[in-house]
Amino acid sequence: MSPVGLPEGYLYPGLASQLDVGPRTMRNRIVQAPLSVSYQDQDGRVTDRTIAHYARRARGGVGMVVTENFAVEESGRQMPRQGLAAGEEYLPGLAKLAASVRAEGALAVLQLVHAGRYAGPWEEYGARRRLAPSATPFELTPGRMVTPDEITLEEMSQVIDSFAGATRLAVRAGFDGVQLHGAQGFLLSEFMSPRMNQRTDAFGGDIAGRTAFVLETVDAVVAAAAGQILVGFHLLSDEGMPGGWGPDDAAWLAGRLSGRGVDFISPVPSTFESLRARLAADPACNPSAYDAGAVSVIRDRARVPIFVNGGLGHPERAEHIVGSGAGDAVMLGRALLTDPDWAVKVLSGKTADITSCDCNPPTCLRTQLTGTICHTWPAADIDRGFVG
Repeated sequence: MSPVGLPEGYLYPGLASQLDVGPRTMRNRIVQAPLSVSYQDQDGRVTDRTIAHYARRARGGVGMVVTENFAVEESGRQMPRQGLAAGEEYLPGLAKLAASVRAEGALAVLQLVHAGRYAGPWEEYGARRRLAPSATPFELTPGRMVTPDEITLEEMSQVIDSFAGATRLAVRAGFDGVQLHGAQGFLLSEFMSPRMNQRTDAFGGDIAGRTAFVLETVDAVVAAAAGQILVGFHLLSDEGMPGGWGPDDAAWLAGRLSGRGVDFISPVPSTFESLRARLAADPACNPSAYDAGAVSVIRDRARVPIFVNGGLGHPERAEHIVGSGAGDAVMLGRALLTDPDWAVKVLSGKTADITSCDCNPPTCLRTQLTGTICHTWPAADIDRGFVG
């Protein structure tokens, strides 16, 4: 696994090694994880700040940059400054974003999502249809119960077309790949969950029925990618709720995803609902921690690279994941938000120079609706998303 030419005793040969993923090669095993920073404008268009943010992370030495989730249609948009990949008008900005990342030597991957029952704006939740597999009531915010609308077969076909259209847009924009968001309780993972999906038609019931919509969406995206770009899947590894989707379910789906054109899988545990429950029970818990058990089960069934994430900002821990074969690459979110040069510092052996952030609750989450910042950034860089 060690790259040729590394000095004897080099500490991070796994992280430094290249990785072939589908039709592309990553220069190393470090990936910018999809982390919403909301630097787009109110209409969902990429801005100069969006471009500067992601280009800066690429310049910091990562092998791949996966953007925050971009909605494939307006009905699937969650936050007011969330990006959209939903038509010709978004192509110029997306093309600039892809080019800026690729110019710095990293692969550029656009994450695609439909927020489903979590679509916004939340303050007017009942003003329009909020699409979900079933009209199952849930707690949107603490103490506020809402009921989404059961998506129709016609609306399902439209969502699939939107995912495919967004993929074709990514190809034209020059991205190296797309990643479908099938986690956190967004629409694709809602269909997977026996708690959220109470349908009695062909898209509900057993695991084959509950994943049918997911696999039809994947098939449409793979066809739209046409072998020109990567297709990844952000897979819910464990819903973390009684009677919910679990690691064995995720492993079953991973085997099918890797057999129908998906090039890499990034497992991630929990949904908004289960995270709230865990934090309510134990405010000191780390809800983003890497779930080794779930990833191991999934890895046994998948036949494509597995990217792991969750609290892996410690270089030795990240190296162990790759070096031991527990994962093929590590995905870092807050570590790279705090220090965009994390990768180049680690790979050059300058780990003592890494800037870390231990704010709790994190400033990056408190500011997510208006444009994420980190309190560790130099004051002069706050308004520019630390692009220096």
